[in-house]
Amino acid sequence: MRRLSCRNVIFEFSAKNKPAYSVDLGERIVVETRDAFDSQIKSTRKTFEDVDMERVNPATGPIEVRGLARGETLSVSIEKIKCASKGLIMCSPDLGNVGSLVRKSRTKLVDIAGGKVRLDKDLLIDANPHVGVIGVSPRSGEFPTYYPGDFGGNMDTVDVCERSRLYLPTYVDGGMVAVGDVHAAMGDGEVCGTGVEVAAEVTVVLDRSDDLEVKRPMIETPTRWIAFAAVKTLDEAARTVTEDMVRFIASKRGVDFEEAYMLASVGANLGISQVADPLMAAKMSISKRYL
Repeated sequence: MRRLSCRNVIFEFSAKNKPAYSVDLGERIVVETRDAFDSQIKSTRKTFEDVDMERVNPATGPIEVRGLARGETLSVSIEKIKCASKGLIMCSPDLGNVGSLVRKSRTKLVDIAGGKVRLDKDLLIDANPHVGVIGVSPRSGEFPTYYPGDFGGNMDTVDVCERSRLYLPTYVDGGMVAVGDVHAAMGDGEVCGTGVEVAAEVTVVLDRSDDLEVKRPMIETPTRWIAFAAVKTLDEAARTVTEDMVRFIASKRGVDFEEAYMLASVGANLGISQVADPLMAAKMSISKRYL
């Protein structure tokens, strides 16, 4: 199994990006990732104000998937996420949902072991490792890797985790996938602007999906389907994922929009992925039992 080094990273998703690596359809690879702050923060004396924003969210790649054509659907199976033993969390007046209430920027360095993150000497929380940044080259324009969008990018969604499969639309031949910003733990919303930021190794299989056509990221877990959208406001994101999910249900069940809409209302769950990035992200999930 090949290992792709984090020596090659991008800081923006762009249709102009050239491949740093090439892999075959269906190939299993290990992708090394740097932490979200590119190892700039090694001490609690350093805070968010010390971060060079041009080095935020380095994403390993781009990875060309040979045989994947523009307009096809990319399937990314997340098989394993191995986090480093040290991580960091930050809060700042410049970060998060209620950052304006933060009186002083703070950095916390944490230990990660045995499926737990030690936040304090007497406080352990469960780890839920997931990939924060994963995306393809967009149709046009250039987007910093801290932006989410229809192309994926900084999704910051806890569901992009082990045993999940992410489906992405592709806009250029080969997709040009990049991966980074792994969190050892995070809650829905990422309300203070960071999860437990950590370097990691992510084992993935990059393939083509012949069964699913998507306009935006779609996530499949062993038990659920999850629609995702990132736009300017949470209201708009909620409407977008609801429409996407209703149309997905209608297609899966072979029913009309109205029938699918009612099922979504009683059987699907609308939630927030994150409120910390330049665009707001919502998600909607439904159990596979209902499809």
